[in-house]
Amino acid sequence: MMVDALSALLIGIISAGHCLGMCGGLTVAFGVNSKGTAVLAAYNLGRVTTYTGLGFVIGAGLSWLPVSSVPVLRLIAAALLVLIALYYLNIAAWITRVEQLALPLWRRLQPLARRWLPVTRVRQAYPLGLVWGFLPCGLVYSALGFAATAANPWVSAGLMLCFGLGTLPAMMLTGAAARPFQRGLNKPWVRRLLGGSLLAFAAWLAFQAISMSH
Repeated sequence: MMVDALSALLIGIISAGHCLGMCGGLTVAFGVNSKGTAVLAAYNLGRVTTYTGLGFVIGAGLSWLPVSSVPVLRLIAAALLVLIALYYLNIAAWITRVEQLALPLWRRLQPLARRWLPVTRVRQAYPLGLVWGFLPCGLVYSALGFAATAANPWVSAGLMLCFGLGTLPAMMLTGAAARPFQRGLNKPWVRRLLGGSLLAFAAWLAFQAISMSH
């Protein structure tokens, strides 16, 4: 399970550019990142709580699967890691299409956020983060699909927690401090290193799956 946790954490880290472009812009627009570290932390805690909760729900929903399905689930997890690596390496842009699928749900949830705007206190930032955890994001869905392959509510929740923690370095940085971080992740050698790591994790999961089936 260590490879799974590291994979989920790495997906969170490489999603930094995507997160800064979506959630990061919202923290600026809502003034969340100008109200101090506590407010920004509460907002991000809300996001991570939603990710973790979604992992628990989807893991519970698949927990009925028999033990014999584990090799297939591991192969699916490996395939997802390959797809995420291809996206990060600028080889395939399929993730942006996935985001369109959740727009109907997001249109229903978005008005809830207005209850806590403008954000001035921690008690407003946390529920706002809970709602914004549902923001259509292909990398979140990919991480959720990866976590779902555990078919266990607690393990799936733990993997989504790892994913959420991976997004925190970028999301806790604000303004000028975020730009060097984002530029660093976009450097070709960094992309090759992180993308290659995901592909290596995928290969290990596939090897595990093949070994289990024999």
